[in-house]
Amino acid sequence: MSRRPEKLASLLKEEISEIILRELNDPILKNIITITDVKLGSDLKKATVYFRVFGADPSEVEKALKKSKGYIKKLLSQKITIKFLPDLEFLQDTSEEREKRLEELFEKIRTSTKV
Repeated sequence: MSRRPEKLASLLKEEISEIILRELNDPILKNIITITDVKLGSDLKKATVYFRVFGADPSEVEKALKKSKGYIKKLLSQKITIKFLPDLEFLQDTSEEREKRLEELFEKIRTSTKV
């Protein structure tokens, strides 16, 4: 089985994170946004981008990301050379497992800084 979908999903996750962090000027997107996962459709024509937000209303962030989708895709096309760039869909990550893992990491940070 080809690893291409996995590699492309990982690359998209990395590049979209960089674009949100460095390229977008929307004040709503200046909050702490983490791209947690990218899932590609079997035909690689659709990418579902999952995100988590800290310190802002997730629904507002989702609207801002959807509004910026065209610009994000344009910047991705300049960074990634593939025949067809997948259509992007942004969804809030509501995974309980990821939330638990993040809480554990934050707790470790809190306890390590109390020295």
